[in-house]
Amino acid sequence: MNHSIRCLQTTLVLVCLTLTTFAQSLITGKVVGEQNDGIPGATITIKGTTRGTTTDASGGFQLNASPNETLVFSYVGYVTQEAVVGNRTSLTIKMLTDTRSLEEVVVVGYGTVKKSDLTGSVSTIKADAIKEMPVVSVDQAIQSRAPGVQVTQSSAAPGGGISIRVRGANSINSGSEPLYVIDGFPMYPDNGAMGTAGNRQSSNAMATINPNEIESIEILKDASATSIYGSRGSNGVVLITTKRGKEGQSRVDYEGSYSFQQIARPIEVLNGSDYARYLNLLERSQGGSPRFTDAQISQIGEGTNWLNAITQTGALSNHQLSFTGGNKAMRYAFVANYLDNKGIVKNTFFKRYGFRLNLDNDFLNGRATLSNSWSYNRTGSSNVATDRGGPGGIIITALGLDPTVAVYDQNGNYNYPSYDQRFNINPLAEAQEGYDRDNINRLFGTTALTFNIIEGLKFRTSLGADVVNATRNTFYNNYTFTGRQYGRQLERANRNVSSILNENILSYNKQIRPGHNLDVTLGYTYQQESNLFNSASTRGLPSDDPESVNMQNGSKPQIPNSGRQDWALQSLLGRVNYNLKDRYLFTVTFRRDGSSRFGPSNKWATFPSAAVGWRLVNEDFFQNSALKNVFDDVKIRASYGLTGNSQIPVYRSLGGLSTYNYVFGGSLAAGYGPNRIANPNLKWESTAMLNLGLDLSLLNNRLSMTFDVFSNKTTDLLLDVSIPQSTGFSTIMLNSGSLTNKGVEFSTNYKIVNNAAFKWDVSGNISVLRNEITNLGQSTPFFANSTSGHLGVFGSWVEAGNPIGVWKGYKYVGLFQTDDEGKTFAARAGYPKYEDVNGDGKYTADDYVVMGNPNPKFTWGLNSSVKFKNFDLSIFFRGVHGNDVRNLQQSEMGDGVQKINQIGDILTDSWTPTNTGASRPVIDGRRDFISFRRSSFFIQDGSFVRLQNLALGYNLPLNTKYIRSARIYASGQNLFLITKYKGFDPEVNNQGQNNLNRGDDYDAYPRARMFTVGVNLGL
Repeated sequence: MNHSIRCLQTTLVLVCLTLTTFAQSLITGKVVGEQNDGIPGATITIKGTTRGTTTDASGGFQLNASPNETLVFSYVGYVTQEAVVGNRTSLTIKMLTDTRSLEEVVVVGYGTVKKSDLTGSVSTIKADAIKEMPVVSVDQAIQSRAPGVQVTQSSAAPGGGISIRVRGANSINSGSEPLYVIDGFPMYPDNGAMGTAGNRQSSNAMATINPNEIESIEILKDASATSIYGSRGSNGVVLITTKRGKEGQSRVDYEGSYSFQQIARPIEVLNGSDYARYLNLLERSQGGSPRFTDAQISQIGEGTNWLNAITQTGALSNHQLSFTGGNKAMRYAFVANYLDNKGIVKNTFFKRYGFRLNLDNDFLNGRATLSNSWSYNRTGSSNVATDRGGPGGIIITALGLDPTVAVYDQNGNYNYPSYDQRFNINPLAEAQEGYDRDNINRLFGTTALTFNIIEGLKFRTSLGADVVNATRNTFYNNYTFTGRQYGRQLERANRNVSSILNENILSYNKQIRPGHNLDVTLGYTYQQESNLFNSASTRGLPSDDPESVNMQNGSKPQIPNSGRQDWALQSLLGRVNYNLKDRYLFTVTFRRDGSSRFGPSNKWATFPSAAVGWRLVNEDFFQNSALKNVFDDVKIRASYGLTGNSQIPVYRSLGGLSTYNYVFGGSLAAGYGPNRIANPNLKWESTAMLNLGLDLSLLNNRLSMTFDVFSNKTTDLLLDVSIPQSTGFSTIMLNSGSLTNKGVEFSTNYKIVNNAAFKWDVSGNISVLRNEITNLGQSTPFFANSTSGHLGVFGSWVEAGNPIGVWKGYKYVGLFQTDDEGKTFAARAGYPKYEDVNGDGKYTADDYVVMGNPNPKFTWGLNSSVKFKNFDLSIFFRGVHGNDVRNLQQSEMGDGVQKINQIGDILTDSWTPTNTGASRPVIDGRRDFISFRRSSFFIQDGSFVRLQNLALGYNLPLNTKYIRSARIYASGQNLFLITKYKGFDPEVNNQGQNNLNRGDDYDAYPRARMFTVGVNLGL
């Protein structure tokens, strides 16, 4: 009997399920906006299930559903709506604008705030802007997207160094890069400390992070926004939020692109026959006989183009697969990425592969959340010696090498022409035979536990880690300059960096009474880092094969090198935001930091700030005036506070020891002796920041504008101050001096047309900045370290009253036209003429003047995007104006004195008795070229306008069972450049992140022009 009842129950259940299945019918319909125009890409899901679809280009949709099921309609910027199917088979849904979308949430330090409530200066960059063009690292995507943020790609090599300045450099010797905070984990992008360095410019520390993982970027610029990061906030803060899963339909997305690259602006040098003519002129000037006859010159022809010999067509391949989704209790986002960038210089590449897993789990009935944000990336690069100059620097060598000599001899072996009779080298051999490989493994992330204690009160505790292992293997065989010098050379280096972070944040956010909203954040954080480095090298190796040699094979082992640096930082922090009647906004922030970097007397410091905001739009007098019909939002902001800079080398407050050798009793003994004087009073550099801002919104929020005026003053600069030699030392690091950065910023966004079929947005920004060293304190004016010793040029000149980085030397005023005119200055006709400042009839250091400034007067960016039905077009221009570049590359191969190859127009543009109006001096091997190199002749205008990106895309009208969306596109990067600069590119900096020597162009890796095709698929 019971068995029969159970069989009957089972049969009834199966029948009901079958009837339910057959009861489903095809629902068709359309989703429209308030103007009854179709909305493409709107999401329709069946409530409580993962079944759903999206609307097509006209807003139409089809979906199987049962009468008792509820359809959920959603689209960004509109209020989500629900509709029960019932007995309908067709329906039209009108979506209403979501006014809450005007209250965009902005990420700030240790929390979020509505944009309308923001009192600080913060710029936001969304993921769509990052995706507009292929980039290797996140800092490249920031270029010209935010006012007040200058991004310079120091080296154009694959994975090359990037330098960022937020509202200028606030320090002379300390680090001036912004602090990066990725999903709450702070890190400083020290390119030198995160890699293995070596005989080339450091690679980009941020290239180990996949930019396609990013959801949004916020750049904090004033004290109200940055002082919560205290001693690390004076250079600005870049907050990065990565993609997270959302409740709803699961999604699979693929993004793939392929690019090819070519040199954008090659530098023209003399061809073979012209170089032979140049050498003949040089020999005659020194009283010698011509080296080449006319017959020989005619046979040489074009000769060898060494730059062409070492370059190739580059390529960049980028692939990403992401899985996102979740339900009410669990959300996930998994992103896997592979990037392969083959450089335009042979044997250079950068590869990265890795993944990110962001996982959020709710438990205790939603009162607690466990969040994980972890990523692993492995990068590998092959490098050649560029961006440094000297023997083996293959760019400067390829430009200056003898073009009358072929790359290979008759037997197919490398030729080794003389480079100005100083060394024999073949740049192609340097590129192809040199072996210089970096590999970096980086595990990075945070695990956090959040408790909702009571309504509005949360506690979050987290533990994070950033673990980096970097290795570098370098081998120079007998075909390279270094290898021939030392009988082959092998070097292996390792760096291990581990950073641990613990944060504990208590936050309270609640409307305490009508019209009174309070947001309080309190926290304690602790972070420590250990950085270990070791390297070993050997010479006299038996083989030219890099895979077959090891350290024990060398007959001449070199002294190994190793080191360790540790630091720790613990902090107390707090912030109070108070919103009174949505009109008056108040923010008070403080942070107290204790750092191991500084002296015992100054381990701790406090960094407070305060800000106010006034939303005039909500005042009664505003609402009752005609202004209400013009403005949708008007807000005035003001902030003031202190931030710090702790980015100095560790242990500088302590005395140090170095090894010394002594002779005792006729025997050599090793010992230790002091190498610097301790300074227990060493403390933070402190920057006082004042910011005034205005936010406007007009035309139903289609036009928004932001104005900011700021003034930053940094005091207690960390400088090496000269001390009496009787102490046994020449300098000591002291807090001495001050500088200022003042400027104006403006940004705007205008949605010119905004309907479902046609959208046209234009956004732009412009920044004006003035930097000045106001006081050097106990330090005297000085020249910074030189970019190139063998060129004989100085580093930048540091003196109160000047900006950071200016160059000082002779002011070039023309050419002497007769021997008598130049006699007083020991010069001949056609020799360079400089300004004789003191009028003593000779050129000395007393005649040096400030002759160039690498700091731009203003920078700007302009972006326009158009979407018409399934097509989209975007165009992005950016510019830098009023800055100088010191073309050291041309000073070596354009001086008309040396026997290296010269700039292409030197024969037609150099002084001769019949060409007295020439701009270049006479070709004469007797001429003093060191003074010429130190002159303003090689200071060139670095202003430019660049078409950074142009992209055209098409959304395929697909909405199948397997493909949710599909977009194909083509784009071009660096398509054209308008500039007067005569090098590869005016956007260059040989010294990387160095503050003092900026704008030096020497041995620069050529910048590429890139063309890309790609596809985005939603599955």
